[in-house]
Amino acid sequence: MKTIFLMRHGQTLFNVMDVNQGQCDSPLTDKGIKQALAAKAWYQTHHIKFDSVYSSTAERACDTAELVTDMPYQRLKGLKEIFLGTKEATPNSENPKYPYGDYFVKYGGEDLEEFTDRIFRTMETIAEEHNGSVVLVVTHGMAIKRFLKAISYESEEKGFIGNCGIVQLAYTDHSFVVEQIINFEEG
Repeated sequence: MKTIFLMRHGQTLFNVMDVNQGQCDSPLTDKGIKQALAAKAWYQTHHIKFDSVYSSTAERACDTAELVTDMPYQRLKGLKEIFLGTKEATPNSENPKYPYGDYFVKYGGEDLEEFTDRIFRTMETIAEEHNGSVVLVVTHGMAIKRFLKAISYESEEKGFIGNCGIVQLAYTDHSFVVEQIINFEEG
């Protein structure tokens, strides 16, 4: 069995501005840095040591990974957030109600189901190919939301996992099981 900690990046400037980030980037805010440090303290308090660390290639995810651990990490394009085409960096208020389906495709973006498949396949590859037993994966809100949908996890959580929120997963026999969700949104 492997334990995978699937974690969202810390709060960013675009989160505060309520702007679509997608694959464009914005820096962590002071609150985002504090959230990452709170997550680091949580891992330390629970004596969790990672055998390996993976991150989306986005700067906000890499910065979060670097705040949480001093370990070297592997950047994976498959962990990137959904691509929104020309809707990147536009107000979230312009989006249709979730789920978006192929809404962003007409703007040159990624289809929601194709994005879901990309995230799931990347997580499955990490789980299958990694030799250690404890893994940290830092990614994005929609990526986590769609991954949870792909594994048919129904949650009482409303909306997205909060910034620096963690989904603790067990992986065994080619199957992911959610063990717990830890949220640092208020950090």
